[in-house]
Amino acid sequence: LEQLGGLRLEGIPLGLGDAAKDIDGAFDDWAAVLVNAHAPQQAVDFTEKLGESPPPSARSASASSSWKLLWQPDIKEKQEVMPAQPSLKRRTTRISELARTSTTAILHSIKELAKQPDVCGSVVEVTLDLGEATYKTGDTIGVFPCNDSELVDLFGALLNQPLDTTFTLAPCADSASLELPFACPTTLREVLSNTLDIVGKPSRRLVAELAGFCGDAADREALALLASPAGRAEWEELAQQRRLSLLELFLRFRSLAAVPLVTFLEIVPQMRLKPRYYTASSSPAVVGGSRVTLTLKVVRDRLLEINDRRSAPLGGVSSTFLASALAGDPVRVFVQPSNFALPSDSQVPVVMVGAGTGLAPFRGFLQERQALADAGCKLGEATLFFGCTHSDTDFICEEELSEYLRTGVLTKLVTAFSREDPQKKVYVQHRIGEHSAAVLSAVHERDGHFYVCGSTAMGRAVKEALVSVLATNLPQAEAAAFVADMVKAGRFVQELWA
Repeated sequence: LEQLGGLRLEGIPLGLGDAAKDIDGAFDDWAAVLVNAHAPQQAVDFTEKLGESPPPSARSASASSSWKLLWQPDIKEKQEVMPAQPSLKRRTTRISELARTSTTAILHSIKELAKQPDVCGSVVEVTLDLGEATYKTGDTIGVFPCNDSELVDLFGALLNQPLDTTFTLAPCADSASLELPFACPTTLREVLSNTLDIVGKPSRRLVAELAGFCGDAADREALALLASPAGRAEWEELAQQRRLSLLELFLRFRSLAAVPLVTFLEIVPQMRLKPRYYTASSSPAVVGGSRVTLTLKVVRDRLLEINDRRSAPLGGVSSTFLASALAGDPVRVFVQPSNFALPSDSQVPVVMVGAGTGLAPFRGFLQERQALADAGCKLGEATLFFGCTHSDTDFICEEELSEYLRTGVLTKLVTAFSREDPQKKVYVQHRIGEHSAAVLSAVHERDGHFYVCGSTAMGRAVKEALVSVLATNLPQAEAAAFVADMVKAGRFVQELWA
């Protein structure tokens, strides 16, 4: 960039934002530092603009839009490209491309894995028949969820629009070259069910834009204040309580129903329902090449207060969608190859570390090792470090793991129950330190592979624990370098989530 004439941004710190809170505000703070350092003559104006909370003005239903909405169009099939407009095409995004290449799986069965789901929450095994799609042990399965039908009905009522009447979008200008936000013709029910993340959190900028359409002046001012820098504290508080979904905003500020439907539909690309990713918890060598199981926590963390007499559960879109599906229901999925795979040499020792549903890929690993053993292959050592809160509530698949221990497919099982001793929290990283000799032997002396599946915080702690174990035999810097080399060689692999 310097060779091309670019100027280095000296003294500008890395900008970091928490998407669960106010990432727009975090960006504004960083941008103010940037402007102050490199355009100081504009810094005052920029800072004043960030701090401004201009009085919101009502926007009319005829406010300018790039699209016009045509009800019950005479089009029989969905169009990716509108025939009357050769320059008009479907918006191409990573999500839409994944959707285009996805396949329809059929839900085969659902099995509860938690010992006491009423206490610790539900953990389920979902079995899908993939049809012609295939996968390998450790591959990632992407799932396109659908929003809850009751919430879709509620949102349709809040918008005061027909859910099942067919419509299409057409550009306002005949010569316009515009990208369709979704395939048309369609219905509002289909958009709210399969395309828009109605329980996702909108950006503050989007909320500020919507505020102008409120039919009630008090709603308009309150919503504009919430989206402004002055409302940042309230925004972060609501975000922390997970009370900032698009649906809840429309429920709280009822006069948002005044937003023109065509304008509402234009926000879809900003809040598209994203696929959720799960590591396969089965081996096709055991369950069959077209069948896969997923192990997932069903997240139902709060209630949506609809009115004084009625509430609806809210939680993870994908987990609740899968857990409430019935045998035979269709599920849109796609397969992504992964580096999370057993070594090609079955005699190479492996160390697996997982907490909660982080056990998922290791269930597949152990199935594959069982198939290899049944085929007469010699197996190297396999150690599993597994963590959960209590042995009697959320120790999932205990009998399954015990059977693998009995057959020798699993050499050692080390558990960490973080809440059983109220005086001392024990996590998998602590157990790794307690079994340092075995870990050191497997990883350093015999070139074993090390796998981690769980939260990013756990992954960080486990990696530090492995470096500490290696540092008992190597200088600290060399221990860290050894783990870095393992990563490059594919011997240290992590599947982590926030």
